[in-house]
Formats: sequence, C-alpha cells, structure tokens
Amino acid sequence: MRVTVLSGSDSPEREVSLASGRAVQVALEKLGHEVTVIDPGPDLPVRLLENPPDFVWIALHGDKGENGKLQGLLDWLGLPYNGSGVTASAIAMDKIVSKRLFIAEGIPTPAYRVAEVVPELTECKEWLRVLGSPLVIKPADGGSTVGVTIAAEATQIPEAVRLALQYSSQVLIERYIPGQEITVALLDGLVLPAIEIVPQGREFYDYEAKYAPGGSRHLIPPNLAADVLKASVDAAYRACRAVGSTGLVRADVRVDPEGQPWVLEVNTLPGMTATSLAPEAAQAAGINFEQLIQRIIDRSLD
Repeated sequence: MRVTVLSGSDSPEREVSLASGRAVQVALEKLGHEVTVIDPGPDLPVRLLENPPDFVWIALHGDKGENGKLQGLLDWLGLPYNGSGVTASAIAMDKIVSKRLFIAEGIPTPAYRVAEVVPELTECKEWLRVLGSPLVIKPADGGSTVGVTIAAEATQIPEAVRLALQYSSQVLIERYIPGQEITVALLDGLVLPAIEIVPQGREFYDYEAKYAPGGSRHLIPPNLAADVLKASVDAAYRACRAVGSTGLVRADVRVDPEGQPWVLEVNTLPGMTATSLAPEAAQAAGINFEQLIQRIIDRSLD
C-alpha cells in the first residue's frame, strides 16, 4: 500500500510527533509498504490530493492532529486513517468536555475548576479550600504534560495558570490525586495489559519522565491488589467507550492510597516512540510493533 505518515507540524509536541513518525515509518517499510512522510502545513490538502495515498497514518500529537479537525479533513477527502473519528477525537482532546462526560457517566474523575484568565489570589485560595492541596494546573486541550504545574501554595497558582494559558484558551485546575499512575490501552476494544508508571527522580510523570531514556519505570502488571486493578481497568475502559474512541486508545488513571481509581483523560492517538506506553502494552499481549501497525491499518480499512 501507499501510506502517507503525517508527523511534525508546529505543535508544542512537535519533537514527540517526529519521533512517533520515524518509528511508524520504519515499521511500515519493514512491512513492505511504500511510505511518504509529510510535515503538515497549510498546503496539506493539496499535497494529499497530488498523489492520494491508500492510507494516512496520523503521527501528530497536540491540537493539530488530535482534536478532530484533521480527521474531518481526511473524511472530507475520502482518505482512511488511524485512530478515532471526529467526535471522539474532539471530546477526548478537550479535557473539560471529557470530564463533564465522565461525571455524567458516573466515571470517577478528580474534582476541578476552569480558568480563562489569570486568577486573583482570593480565587486561588478558594480553589485550594474546595479542591485541596496541591492542585494540578494544565492546558485544557494539550498533551505530553506540556504547560503542566503542580501548585501547593496560592501564590504559585497565578503563574501556573499564566503558563498554561500560553498553550490553551482554557485551563483546568484539578485536584491532585496522590498514589499510583496507571495507564490502560485498548486495541479495537480489546483491553491490553495495564502498566504502572513510576517516574524516576521526578515529582510527577512530566515531559522528561515520559520521553527521556530512564525517565520512568514501567511495571507490568501494576503493583496493585487484584480488585483494585480490576476497578482501574474498568474505569479506563468505560472512559474510552464514553468518548466513542476506536482503534488504539489509552486512558490515564490515578489510584489513590485507598485503592480508588480516578480517570484523568483519554488519549485517542497514543505516542508511538521507543518509550511509548501503548506499543509496550501491545508487546506484553504478544503483539509486536510491526504487527500492531498492520493490525491498526487493517481494522481501519474494514
């Protein structure tokens, strides 16, 4: 097949996207496909129509590839692609909308507030009073923990919101859940082995912990009691189903010291780098990277 890989763009997650794109390109070529790589810009529709591919692999991360707009363009052009469709992509990328959906569906998710401007100190103190300390402050529609801050004091919050506003017009102020970080990937509805993420020398699972070699340890299976693991996987599965995701998708969950899971978000285009979690979960299920790539393409074309 002729496959076009989209990676790069001008997202804050450009470098991660390029790494995902390179890994996918190598796998596709090993599988015998003819691969073209495009670093998308305003001329993307023209470039896609000049020599239409049989399949488009979206290796973009951040708003340019994950919020449904690109999916809508590809639908309009009649080009099949990996990942979820327009609606699921848009819902999952918007952390505020997805949290409202989780709450409506009875899926446990941390309490939150929303900011669109830098708050006054009195409002910061009220957030701490209601939500507890510390708070997680992050862009409402970003990824890879870009622009994320953990703030324990009211005086830290305005600057944290200011940072997040550089990446999004809305900021999520969320209750911090102490405990363990768990991620659960689904492949066409099949639950892959859960992974516990243990950051090494970092306060939380930030950008360096995600992408730097040795930035985190991944435990399969997680160090959880069987009933807690089951509840965590169930919450992740329900969250992925609630947003309507398809293909390869991943949900991030925090498990507090009492064993209660809390869904943070759903990622409809998980990373495909050397340290990425979804391919690792597939490998644990006996599906190697090339098999994973081909399976995603085959199911997307069904």
